[in-house]
Amino acid sequence: MPRCITAPSEQYKLALAVSMGGMLELYDFLIYALMASYIAGHFFPASDQLTSLLGTFAAFAAGYLTRPLGGLFFGHLGDRFGRKKTFTLTIFLMALTTALMGCLPTYKEVGVVAPLLLVLLRLTQGFSLGGELPGAITYLSESVPQRQGLMIGILFLALMTGISLGTFLLGLLNLLLGEEAMAQWGWRMPFWIGGLLGLFSYHIRRRFDDSGLFVALDQVRQRSTIPLILLLREHRKGLFCGLLLMALCGATVTVYGVYMPSYLSSILDLPRANVVWRTAVAFLVLSPLSLVAGILTDIVNKRLLATCMALAVIVLSFPTFQYFVTESPPIRRIMMTCGLFTALASGLLPPVIVRFFPTEVRYTGIATSYNFGFAIFGGLAPFSSTLIVQKTGFTLGPAYYLAVIGIISLIAVLIPWPDYDMEKNECPGTKPAEKG
Repeated sequence: MPRCITAPSEQYKLALAVSMGGMLELYDFLIYALMASYIAGHFFPASDQLTSLLGTFAAFAAGYLTRPLGGLFFGHLGDRFGRKKTFTLTIFLMALTTALMGCLPTYKEVGVVAPLLLVLLRLTQGFSLGGELPGAITYLSESVPQRQGLMIGILFLALMTGISLGTFLLGLLNLLLGEEAMAQWGWRMPFWIGGLLGLFSYHIRRRFDDSGLFVALDQVRQRSTIPLILLLREHRKGLFCGLLLMALCGATVTVYGVYMPSYLSSILDLPRANVVWRTAVAFLVLSPLSLVAGILTDIVNKRLLATCMALAVIVLSFPTFQYFVTESPPIRRIMMTCGLFTALASGLLPPVIVRFFPTEVRYTGIATSYNFGFAIFGGLAPFSSTLIVQKTGFTLGPAYYLAVIGIISLIAVLIPWPDYDMEKNECPGTKPAEKG
């Protein structure tokens, strides 16, 4: 079959409709990390800034740890009631919890109840996101199987735009309100805005219809009584390889895309406002690389691409962070480097695992490997990196973390991958070969 890098306009509209909600939902989830330095003082007061920041990132990790449960729960909901209702429910939960975060009382006002409520809302956020992204990946790849890299690339382009949106909003508020007002009450506004954006996406999804193929896939899935049991019994190799590749993706995206603003401003003491603006611009400019990387997975050997990504993370992590900690490093170059790693990892790795699973367990397989990879290795990245810095005094803590995860992920490229055929489509404008 010919390999395609284009798609009909209807399929682009489908990808954009799915990706819009994912972009807003990721914004809601990651705005917590962008507000980490403010949240630390209000909810996890301590004698020194690093200890306070550790408490904040422990709550951040808690949100990742509920993602696998959310993936399994919403996967079953999607199988039984349809993707539309599932997508609508996940975005509603995300919008509600994000808005409530902006309304929470602080530790000074209600004591230990404040961080407990914060952690509870983070757990709900992670639970919701666990059903969102794997469902979008599965839906797009099944709907456009010959262009799955292109479609998933559009999704992650939108997700990077969500990161840029969050950092841009933070920079704008810092500019308009000033540091003192942001520290006192301005940090709440991004959560309220995120809740409103989530409600807007919720109304869009209420008009979103399940496609005919989508319904057909639901019917196929219902022939498998419990997809998780079938996955664990017959598809362990695909699950193991998918988990390792998503570990690399989760660690890279979280360290370079989520953790860096707090790392630069709180640990390296670089100007917060400058860091925020440079992050927003870099991720917006480099977001199309996620699309390019996704297209590459349609036309280049996926194992080769995954190997190159792992080696790049292993080899370049130490010189990259060594450059970051030099005296007066240019923030623009730092964030462009971070955006490059984030875009390539998010565009290259998720499309690889789609063919690891057959149709009857594909949603469950992607949700399990994706969410466990991000939960364990992505969710713990900020906490582990900060802990390394605190215990050793080495500001290269994130580089050590990334190098270890990169080495572990290489195991996946040494194992023969399962490769399940998906429904084949012709390239636009081509004719099927005549028989005889």
